[in-house]
Amino acid sequence: MNPLTYKAHPLLAQWVDLLTEPGPHNLNDVLYLLSILLAGNILLAAGLPWLLRKAENLSLSPITAYLFALPATWLYLPLMLTLMQDVIGHTFEFHHRGFLLFAIFVVSQLLTALYAFAIRYESRGAPIGLESGLAVSLFLLLVSIPASLVMIGVNAIKPIF
Repeated sequence: MNPLTYKAHPLLAQWVDLLTEPGPHNLNDVLYLLSILLAGNILLAAGLPWLLRKAENLSLSPITAYLFALPATWLYLPLMLTLMQDVIGHTFEFHHRGFLLFAIFVVSQLLTALYAFAIRYESRGAPIGLESGLAVSLFLLLVSIPASLVMIGVNAIKPIF
């Protein structure tokens, strides 16, 4: 059994299942999952230009911010939905979610490296570096918390999962 899928949010369970066993899924399953993640990406992409303007004096277009936020959405949002589902339901137990928290730590480090070298200063073309990449990664982690709560609220009003 995959420890990520133990009492996982349906989005995380579908995401892990799609990545590990893509064979039984049809195109509609993939498009449905991607549409949910692409809609959730709007929430993460909204804060990214603000952070880079404040921290690094960089300006991003909305499309560039949306594209830069995609990896964080695909990796953070399903994990955060599971974590927030546990917190809201008062069922969080560390021995059940230790692997999930470790996965969030690993994802944040991977995204740090990605953002440290992918986001570049416009004037000189140099990457923003590890410290700023970590700031971007952790900021998107923090933004994924309210984004997941919004998605849980939307799901409570009109079930989408």
